[in-house]
Amino acid sequence: MLSTLKAALPGRGDTMPDDELSRAVTVDPVDLAKYAHVCGFTLRDELPPTYPHVLAFGLHMELLGKAPFSAVGVVHIGNRIVQHRPLLLGEELTITARVSGLRPHRRGRQFDFVSEAHVDDELVWEDVSTNLKRGDGDESVRDDWEFEDPPVTAQWRLPDDLGRRYAAVSGDHNPIHLHGLTAKAFGFPRAIAHGMWTKARCLAALRLPDAFTVDVRFKKPILLPSKVTFGEAEDRFAVHSHLEGTLSAR
Repeated sequence: MLSTLKAALPGRGDTMPDDELSRAVTVDPVDLAKYAHVCGFTLRDELPPTYPHVLAFGLHMELLGKAPFSAVGVVHIGNRIVQHRPLLLGEELTITARVSGLRPHRRGRQFDFVSEAHVDDELVWEDVSTNLKRGDGDESVRDDWEFEDPPVTAQWRLPDDLGRRYAAVSGDHNPIHLHGLTAKAFGFPRAIAHGMWTKARCLAALRLPDAFTVDVRFKKPILLPSKVTFGEAEDRFAVHSHLEGTLSAR
């Protein structure tokens, strides 16, 4: 097993960094308004539940820079958010992030960025973002995620510049999201939408309780421009063929 892992992740060791990084932040209302506009949220004194992920993103990139492999080929495949209560505009948040160890996946190795937001000593928000480093997978690994598509309730037209607009408000300037030419260099026929934009847009369309867990799987990239269908029913929602999600109140 160790020799296989070293072959998959050459040159920089075989373990993920054990650092826990943190930053204190008070949300800028102008930045928040721009994010809300791009993602479809109504502007309120409560933060969209996906917004702290944006605040943690720089910490994720710092951790990824210490990983035993290049960031090229890393794919975001899932995200779970636990909101313990609404986060309020004006509260000072302490954002922390760490990274889990590597574990097998049928298409490579997967790992999690684990993030939290505290107000003083109160844990108010948690996020687990699962990523895949493709290559040398274990075909015996199976995902126990089961999902039944909800019926179509809306149709969304996504413009060509959506990736650039989301990059401007999130800080995620991965070239696969920005332009067709840069996306083609990584094997995509056109630019693709950010997974966390897709999740945010879904949550903006739902009626959310104050405290909840929302879990999604990113199934297939959304090429830009594109027309997609959204559906919701009971405790599940989907951008059909692209994202599957479940929502449960706490």
